[in-house]
Amino acid sequence: MRLRIPKPMYFIAFAGIALFMGSCAKNTTIIYGNGEDNLPETPQKETTLVTFNASVESRNLTRAMSPMKKGIKSTLYAYQKAQSTTSQETLFAEGLYITSSPGVLSGKDGYKMYLANGIYNFYAVSDNFSTIPPSFTGQESEPLFNGIDYLWWGSTDQDVSSAQINIPIVFQHACTQVVVEVSAGDGIQLSRLLSATITPPVPGASMTLSTGVIPPATSYDKPDKMGINGFLAQYIMLPLQTNDPMTLTLEVETDGNNNSKTYSVQIPVPSGELKAGDSYLFSAVINGSSVSIPSVSVKDWTEVDETGNPLYPSQK
Repeated sequence: MRLRIPKPMYFIAFAGIALFMGSCAKNTTIIYGNGEDNLPETPQKETTLVTFNASVESRNLTRAMSPMKKGIKSTLYAYQKAQSTTSQETLFAEGLYITSSPGVLSGKDGYKMYLANGIYNFYAVSDNFSTIPPSFTGQESEPLFNGIDYLWWGSTDQDVSSAQINIPIVFQHACTQVVVEVSAGDGIQLSRLLSATITPPVPGASMTLSTGVIPPATSYDKPDKMGINGFLAQYIMLPLQTNDPMTLTLEVETDGNNNSKTYSVQIPVPSGELKAGDSYLFSAVINGSSVSIPSVSVKDWTEVDETGNPLYPSQK
């Protein structure tokens, strides 16, 4: 029986690919595509429907996580595992997904991932936003930018052998985050944080799909605007490795008189590196004519809205 499915459809068809299991069993990979009369091909009996649900890690290398928000796009890849150490894994399926409800991934425009029985490596990439994630040529992504919360996940040696399986995805933050909490020192009253800028790393690095690694930059780009909410400012940037300090510039309204003042300070990079997946909270204390950075710590990822502003005016 053929079922009509709305178009457009995302499909990857691999003609002539056959897998032999044991001495006689034969499995053919069918990825939904257009058959005769522009109708979708029906999956064969020995194929598996693979479904996914997704959460996002809130702190690097911990079990703290939350369901991925509704409306976020992700690209999922299924690679057939290499048969030997001298051969490479082979891309079998690639599909664009969107969270139809928190944590639930649905194929865009009705896409479904069907795989022949076998062992697969799965990868997923997102920019934690409603736009299409970065594209990859082989294992390398297109050049990446600051200000985007790139997410990555990978799971190797997945045995695909039943009629349907569900794979849980736990996305990790592939970039780093700088959060600045501004407070008043002695003899000054802060009314508002008007703006904040910081010097991010030079953009243009690429992510490796099999590892999720973005090589750290070693130099800075021009200052860029931070998102603010109350007295909290944040910026998501590509990983950084340098002993040179970042430049932070704050414009604040003081003493309730609508007068603004601008302060600049050099922020040391902790241990010479801002690591992927870590969110660094810097305390910035304004004292009259200067600003100091008395402390820095690694905290849970600060959630932001679509414009990059923190969702909450203080660090939870």
